[in-house]
Amino acid sequence: MTRLPDAQRLEIGDITVTALSDGPLPLGVDNLVGIEKDEYARLMRERHLDAETWRSGLNAFVIETGGRKILVDAGVAGNMGERTGRVAANMAAAGYAPDDIDTIYVTHMHPDHIAGLMGEDGARFGKAVLKVHEADHAHFSDEANASDATRAMLKAYEDQTETFATGADIATGLRNLHLPGHTPGHSGLEIQSGGSTLLLLTDIVHIAPVQLANPDVGTGFDTDVEQARATRKAILDRVASDETPILGSHITFPGAGFIERAETGYRFVQLPYSHDD
Repeated sequence: MTRLPDAQRLEIGDITVTALSDGPLPLGVDNLVGIEKDEYARLMRERHLDAETWRSGLNAFVIETGGRKILVDAGVAGNMGERTGRVAANMAAAGYAPDDIDTIYVTHMHPDHIAGLMGEDGARFGKAVLKVHEADHAHFSDEANASDATRAMLKAYEDQTETFATGADIATGLRNLHLPGHTPGHSGLEIQSGGSTLLLLTDIVHIAPVQLANPDVGTGFDTDVEQARATRKAILDRVASDETPILGSHITFPGAGFIERAETGYRFVQLPYSHDD
């Protein structure tokens, strides 16, 4: 059976965001820090989820603003199971070719966000400028912190890479939102147009049903677990207080919705599906 594409467009004023699924990631309690298996299973049960079979999402995005097409991350390129690696196909189904992309915004340099930037012959997006936070570039350029994926990407995009500082303007209506701890330069985006705002929170959570219920729970992927915990709690408090809609990289596709306070912690309320053209 041919699988239908996982691509969905959102409008924020004059800006279009197209969410692209890369497929489900096999993450679970063993990837978390600060929670026992029984409590993990209890939280999953309360949300009508099976702790053994539930899978986290992995989303990338294409943003159209000011005549530009900006790719935000590119997925894991099938390196975390045969059900992953769908960004390229979903991009094509949404009408985007690699040469359409003029800018790549790397939220951080973990392999599940950058491996899809590579093709068989090197850089998949040969006409794009690659933008990465200066702290992440410095951290992952250090051989002690590099993975095979980061080495390959840094080499392939060496002549196309630009670093940026915290709070930098990336394009019309797009501003860097620094969310340190997961990695030193881990970044989201403030997307603003026509009086509307959407915040991309990237990897603020990896297993949303659990980490929203208990924001103290971290992951083994965090460079600095304590800093990541503080960042997560601060941004969740912010968006729950001001009711700003969010996007998440590891929230079930398309990853768009609101964060609300719950009796304990928070809960995610997905944006309603739009039937508009």
